[in-house]
Amino acid sequence: MVTDDSGSPIWNLFNTGNYFPSTVFIDHTMSVYYQDSGWSSSYAVTKVNEMINNLENSLILAPSNDLNILTGDGDETLNPGEDFELIISVSNNSFYIDATNVEANILDSSNISFINSNLDFGTVEVDETSSIILSGTVSDDSILGEDIFDINILASYIDNFGNSQVDEIDYSFSIDISLNQEGFPFDTNSEVKPSPLVVNFLNNNQNQIIFGDNNGLVHVIDSSGEEFVNDTFPFDTNNQIWGSIASGYINQDENIDIAVVSKSKHLYILDREGLLLDYNANKFLIGTPALGNLDSDEDLEIVFGSFSSSPKLFAVNIDGTDVLGFPLDLSKSQKGPALADFNYNGRDDIVIGTEDDEVFLIYDDGTIAPGFPFITTNKIRSAPSIINYNDSMNILACSTDGIIYGIKDDGTLRFSFEADNDIYTSPSFLESDQGLMIFFGTDSGTLYALNMNGELYDGYPKGISEGYDFGPIVGSIIFEDLDSDGLSEIVFGSETGKMNVLKSFNNSYSELDFYNSFPSSNTFGYASSAIISDIDQDNDLEIISGTTGDIIIYDVKESSSSSSNWNMYRGDNHRTGFYDFSIQCFSGDINFDSTINILDIVTLVNVVVNSSNLSGDEYCAADLNSDGIINILDIVTLVNVIVSSDD
Repeated sequence: MVTDDSGSPIWNLFNTGNYFPSTVFIDHTMSVYYQDSGWSSSYAVTKVNEMINNLENSLILAPSNDLNILTGDGDETLNPGEDFELIISVSNNSFYIDATNVEANILDSSNISFINSNLDFGTVEVDETSSIILSGTVSDDSILGEDIFDINILASYIDNFGNSQVDEIDYSFSIDISLNQEGFPFDTNSEVKPSPLVVNFLNNNQNQIIFGDNNGLVHVIDSSGEEFVNDTFPFDTNNQIWGSIASGYINQDENIDIAVVSKSKHLYILDREGLLLDYNANKFLIGTPALGNLDSDEDLEIVFGSFSSSPKLFAVNIDGTDVLGFPLDLSKSQKGPALADFNYNGRDDIVIGTEDDEVFLIYDDGTIAPGFPFITTNKIRSAPSIINYNDSMNILACSTDGIIYGIKDDGTLRFSFEADNDIYTSPSFLESDQGLMIFFGTDSGTLYALNMNGELYDGYPKGISEGYDFGPIVGSIIFEDLDSDGLSEIVFGSETGKMNVLKSFNNSYSELDFYNSFPSSNTFGYASSAIISDIDQDNDLEIISGTTGDIIIYDVKESSSSSSNWNMYRGDNHRTGFYDFSIQCFSGDINFDSTINILDIVTLVNVVVNSSNLSGDEYCAADLNSDGIINILDIVTLVNVIVSSDD
């Protein structure tokens, strides 16, 4: 609309470049269809007819949808194996042309079977809408994410000249197939690097999810995605939180306490009632704190490293005082420590890796253990792990140049293994019928499993060359029996937004395939290790993880419950990174007859020759030299034991 005719507004709107236009045609979209400085009635009629034909060809038939889930668990999320109804509506939005014989053909997808894929809408008059219910079933092994399929719509009509025409329109349509917990993803508008915790933080007989984000906030949310808000929470640390939160009864009262550090240089201890401790370390803190007992009192101490100039290792009491012997001058550490009792005095000792290619074992009094630091070939940017393997304490540490080190408690090398790329995941542990398995992943998306001798298990590594497109593995590997079949699934996320869940088909975990509908495809890449827990206490398990933009929960729809597996980052809520594989067995008594004799040699020979599968206790009895594998060296050791006994 021209509201000001001063100057030359009409000229500016419609000029042809040379002349003021005498004829301007504007179509039904309010666009200039044609303009000319000349005019003739016959030419004008021609242009009008062209516009009418274009109007007829722009007949709009638009489907809309209203999804109704018929079967399932009632969580309002369409899951694999569930039936649904989808209301398809076709609207005639043309100006004056009725559509007749309107039909829609639904092309089946690979994940959905449609019961009525040919839909007859009949006549759809101008400004009218016709709807039909489309029914379908999602396959049990459907891939998670948007399922895209095509809808082809045909409609007949009579044009302005009385001719019969057919309008054909193709649409791409999608249905979201998901295992997302109702109320999730929980949007943070920020990256979630820390691995979440699941605890009854509010002491209300329900579980809550606790995590920090890159905005510096500590969130407490319930199983439906509702955030706990009071004068304290969400708690603002005033800078980015990179390390995971640890929890426990730090001051031994009835409330669960949480420990969090941030780049604000502060350690904070909180419970559901508020802030208990604000400790100013005056150093950048980006690793995960660990909780343990370093002294003789009942309270837990908080151990964490720093990433500033003149870095230190801190051990702090709940009252804000430093543990005797701390802080300790130490190299920069990007990730958190591991805790376990190495000198058997009933107090936790500290293992930590540094930016200066070192692995330290530090006793509870702040002294460095003999034989340490152990020197690696590159930076340590994943938290080390500790395992008590048959009453022998061992350290597992990974360097950024792709080498994992097995280190004995005296600082000597047990093994080293070179992987195909950088390692940023902490070592994780899984027990199998073949013995202890050490899992880690690399930046190239390769999954490794080693024994305690640093040797690959059969079938490993698994990666692109073996047909597994995992994506770069950013979080440490976790395990849980999701379907109660006695075998744990292997779970980890990737930078590409895949949540990988692998199922084993044998007790050695050598033969793997993706579990049910996994891997999932997520909009955001995963930024943290996952945790597996029954967050909503409905007798099935959920996989919970942080991404670059939210918290996501996959609700696994099979009956199961949490076990004692390594099912969270660092293995426990204290974030100790410690695993006890101390099996009580009678070493050498392979046939369990309470006597070590020639029969045990025969049994052991058969095991070695036939590569027989052994249970954990059998494996312990057969691994006489405690090197993590059963071979001829164990036979030699057993023979020497029997000969020495006879002598």
